Amino acid sequence: MIIFLLMFIFMGVPIILMLLNIVLLFAENKFKAETVNGIDAIIFLLGITFTFILSNFTDFHEWNEQISPIDSSYSPISFKSMPTFITLCLIAIVSYILLRFLIKKLSPIIASFCYGGIFLGFCLTVVLTVQFWCNLLDFAYMYFLLFPYNYILCSVRLIRNTASDFAKKISQNNYDNKLLQLCKKFLSNSVSFVLVSFLMAIPLLIIAIVILMLFGQQPDSVVKMFTETAEWTLSQKIPPPRLDYDGHYLCTVAACGDEKVVKPLRAGKRNNELIIVNRQLLVANAFEDLIAERMPRLHKLIRKTYDRVGLPISKYITTKRRSNIVYFIMKPLEWLFIFVLYTFDTKPENRIHRQYLG
Repeated sequence: MIIFLLMFIFMGVPIILMLLNIVLLFAENKFKAETVNGIDAIIFLLGITFTFILSNFTDFHEWNEQISPIDSSYSPISFKSMPTFITLCLIAIVSYILLRFLIKKLSPIIASFCYGGIFLGFCLTVVLTVQFWCNLLDFAYMYFLLFPYNYILCSVRLIRNTASDFAKKISQNNYDNKLLQLCKKFLSNSVSFVLVSFLMAIPLLIIAIVILMLFGQQPDSVVKMFTETAEWTLSQKIPPPRLDYDGHYLCTVAACGDEKVVKPLRAGKRNNELIIVNRQLLVANAFEDLIAERMPRLHKLIRKTYDRVGLPISKYITTKRRSNIVYFIMKPLEWLFIFVLYTFDTKPENRIHRQYLG
C-alpha cells in the first residue's frame, strides 16, 4: 500500500499537475484567482523538490569515469559546469517569481529583464530537450523534463496576462526627444514589448557569465555544460570502456550489486577487460585456481558444469536487488572455499589477492 502511495505521489502527481497546467493555459478565466495561484505554487514547490530528489537518486557520473553497464549512466550536464546550469535555472525561476508577485512594483525596464530571464528558461528547456532526446523514451529521464515544461506553461500564461499592462504604462509617457517618442510608440504594443524583452535575455546572460567567471567558471561553460558529457545528444566526449561483467555471474554481482552489500574492492582484469572485483569473487577464483593446480581433472568437470549453469544465470542478474540476493546465496559457498584454501594452501591470502591482477 505504501509503495503504491509513493508511486502515485512521485509519478502520478506530476502528470496530473501538468494536465491541470495545460487546462489553465486555455481556460484560465474559468478558474478563481486563488485556485490558479495555488496550482502554480504547488507546481513550483513540488517540481523543484521532485527534480532534486530524482537527480539525487539517479546514478549519474562524469564523462571520464569508468562505470558498469547496469544502474549507471553519464550525467547530461557536466559536473564542472554545474554552477552555470544552476545559476541559469535560478535566474529563470527568480524572474518568474518577481513578475508573479511584485508586478505592481516593477518598472518596465526591470520587467523586461525579468521577461528576459524567463526566456532564458525557455531556451534552457529547449536545449535540455535536445540533450535528452536520445533517451527520451526512457520513463525516468522523461520525468526530468516535466518541471521545465510546466515552467514554460506557467510562464506563457504570466506573459500573456502581464505584458499588455507594461505596454500601457509605457504608452502613458510622453517625450520631447523624437527617438524616445519613437521607442515609446514601438514598445506601446505588447507584442513589441515582449520581443524586446526576449532580446534582453542576451545582456542578462552576459552579466551572468561575467559574474560566474569571477567564481572560476569558464566563459564558454554555457556550451560546455552540455558538450562536455558522454552518451547524450549534444555530447562531444568519448567515455572510457564500460567495466565488463558478462560471462561470470560473480563478476556481475561485484559490478552491479549495492556497494554496501557486495563491497567492491578494486578494478581487475579478465580477458584483457577491466572488471570490478570484490572479496567473494576473489575467493571463488582463488578456489578454482587451487583446484586447477592440484586436481586438473576435477577442475575441468567443475568448469564445464559452471559454464553450463553459471553463464545463463548471469543474464538474469540485471538489477541491484538480484545481485544482492545472489551475493547472499553464495555466502555459504564462499565460506567453504575459504576453508579449503586455508586447509590446503600454505599462503591462501596471497593466492586470493593475486586474482584478476592481469
